[in-house]
Amino acid sequence: MTLFGCGPKLALICLPYVILSLIVMYRYPEFFDLKYVNFTYVKVLGFIWLVLGVSYWMYSAIFFLKYFKPGNLITKGPFALCRNPIYSSIIVFIIPSLGLIFHSGLIFSIALVLYIGFKISIHGESNVLRRIFGDEYKIYEKSVNEIIPFPKNLFRRKSI
Repeated sequence: MTLFGCGPKLALICLPYVILSLIVMYRYPEFFDLKYVNFTYVKVLGFIWLVLGVSYWMYSAIFFLKYFKPGNLITKGPFALCRNPIYSSIIVFIIPSLGLIFHSGLIFSIALVLYIGFKISIHGESNVLRRIFGDEYKIYEKSVNEIIPFPKNLFRRKSI
């Protein structure tokens, strides 16, 4: 695995849509404006979500840079919450928080396009990890969510 993972592929898939969305938002700010979320408490919620997202991104990036070594599967820290915490912080927290702050449906759509691009591009990376780490990765994969940083088995009923 490389230091950048599927990031460059994800950027190639999503960058044209992101650029187009930003141009449309600049030229036609009323396009896909979510007027019903233009309330102070929604913006405050957006800022809280943004702080969580940026904090989670920083924690994940620093942890990854500190512990990444070829041949080493990272399963601790933010990687114990989800398998892709850096992408998670952007797709689940940062982009949606900006959608709330600027009450923009186009920004929310960017998160959706990034998620679709992520699902397309992560497949190859997951296959490589399965091949390199075998059963260790398969167990990790079953026990941790792919992108939602939430304990996977928290609400599952245990069979008796």
